[in-house]
Amino acid sequence: MLGYSGQMVIGIILTIALSNLLPKEAYGTYQFIISVSAIIGGITLSGMGTALMRTVARGSKGALQYAFKTQLVWSSGIILAGGAVALYYFLNGDTRLAIAFLATGALMPFLTGFSLYRPYLEGRRLFRESTTLGMWRRPLPAIAVFITLLFTDNPIILVLTYFLSQTVSMGLLYWLVVRKYPESAQANPELLNYSKHLSVMGIVGIIASNMDKMLVFHFLGAAPVAVYTLAQLPSTQILKMFSLAGSLVFPKFAQRNLSALRETLTHKIYVFSFATIAVVALYITLSPYIFKLIFPMYQEAVFLSQILILAVLTKPFTLYAQVFAAHGLKRAQYFTQISVAIIKLSLLLVLLPLYGLWGAVWTTLATSIYWSIIVAVLFYRRKV
Repeated sequence: MLGYSGQMVIGIILTIALSNLLPKEAYGTYQFIISVSAIIGGITLSGMGTALMRTVARGSKGALQYAFKTQLVWSSGIILAGGAVALYYFLNGDTRLAIAFLATGALMPFLTGFSLYRPYLEGRRLFRESTTLGMWRRPLPAIAVFITLLFTDNPIILVLTYFLSQTVSMGLLYWLVVRKYPESAQANPELLNYSKHLSVMGIVGIIASNMDKMLVFHFLGAAPVAVYTLAQLPSTQILKMFSLAGSLVFPKFAQRNLSALRETLTHKIYVFSFATIAVVALYITLSPYIFKLIFPMYQEAVFLSQILILAVLTKPFTLYAQVFAAHGLKRAQYFTQISVAIIKLSLLLVLLPLYGLWGAVWTTLATSIYWSIIVAVLFYRRKV
């Protein structure tokens, strides 16, 4: 929680700076590039982190350096995708976006590889060390972007600064972990095989998570992307808390059988749900004052954010999804990820042109409800 709180504060401070110091169009373009880059970065073994955590939690040695080398080998798709997107914008006369995607495509393979230090530490249940390292790393990209922001409002330069500082700082942490826990890389076919399955599912999820901003940019323009991003910010930060909970319970889930988990998990879901209801109610009450104080130029995002925060009520069911990942239940994960992505993309294509940003909001709520029902049904119907 300490590490998450620090990350949240840093992210909010950077968001406040960008949203207040940049024109809406520039901030929207910045967020658009980040979203497309996330999709480009998913064209690799994006599931390697989860597979590595599971492997390490089960006592495997030498997995980190093997995972890193394998990740780089399989990252050629990132470079090709980045080059293809850059070529598209170059041919359409937008040299700025072409440069941005060419650079991010070159940096993302190293960024994704270096970031494997974290699931390695969490798989070994070294949460204190993971948090400590993250607390001094996370401010560095924010500081670099903020300093750059003092000299320019060019979203392309800001994006390049962000990715370059992320890659350098993440590389330092990877080097420190490898140096402290020296292990010879050992081939692990099971790790590679499971990461392939997770990656296929992961790219679908990554596309679904970032497609909304891409389509908002396409149908409505850059300024609405800025409004939508800030409307999403509260729910996004709260969802990171659930990701933290998932990391904490993942090693335990990997070591316990499904029968035992089925007996105890329902109570944990209830506890999470009550806490979530309290947080959502508090935010809805305070959100008008929050936006007036820190996002005065984006008052139109207040009501959107109050509706979007309702999607958080479904996220205690994340624990069910963690069971699927911890026990390698590939069929359940495939069905969940792919069906959610198809529904979300279909709804966005229909509702966004008709209702603008509200179309994206209703899509988020609908897919969140569908996802929570599916993971619960799959968990309780599974034979043990």
